[in-house]
Amino acid sequence: MREPIYSYRITDYDRSLIPNRFVAFLDESVRGPDDWVARSGRSLGHPGWGLVYHMVIARLDPDHPNLIVETGTNVGSTALIIAQAIKDSGRTGLVKTIELDPGIAAEARQRADLAGMSDYIEFHEGDSLSVLQAILGPSDLVDVAFLDGSHFHDHVVQEFGLVHPHLAHDSIVVFDNTYAIAEDREDPRVNGALRTIVSQFGGNLINLPFTSWYTPGLAFWQQCAFTDMTPPVPGSFDPDS
Repeated sequence: MREPIYSYRITDYDRSLIPNRFVAFLDESVRGPDDWVARSGRSLGHPGWGLVYHMVIARLDPDHPNLIVETGTNVGSTALIIAQAIKDSGRTGLVKTIELDPGIAAEARQRADLAGMSDYIEFHEGDSLSVLQAILGPSDLVDVAFLDGSHFHDHVVQEFGLVHPHLAHDSIVVFDNTYAIAEDREDPRVNGALRTIVSQFGGNLINLPFTSWYTPGLAFWQQCAFTDMTPPVPGSFDPDS
């Protein structure tokens, strides 16, 4: 694994740019990696929060309830940013977020209460591959997915495979930690998973490798940018295949 590169995360900026006031409060004294983890968790930071916030607002559908799925809640900072986008848009939506660690999930719930975002977030605990299958019904349409649970290649591809049957042609999938940090013969991690996903599922991808912190990188995937496409029929995906 290559040495951590922390300089990609910007710290000297106007905290009023952070969309959610509670997250801005958490971030106001941050100056380095130890502060990030203690205050806002292993989250995107600036400008990643703004990118996700505005992307969600731009994608939310005014004609149906919007479903956003997140894996890897951590202490909830990104879920709060997404929930803030739903609130500010004036549209209907819900974030279904999944965290493996019950203790961390409990802290995320508490932070959602403090931030006034509990009505917009539904918390789930457990392994994302199992929970995704449990919370996504056959007819559910996922407008936005933020996949930030395990960062190992196979797990990322399997998460995407479970979400993919529920995506419309213009739904957006966001990946964190997309920088090519793996050395030869190591697990290719998220960067390698993106290559596999494009190979297997097609679609369009933009990768911003200098956003966020360790591992840096934020990527956005969409099946098709045109509106005259028929959304895929929801189906099933076997994470063990």
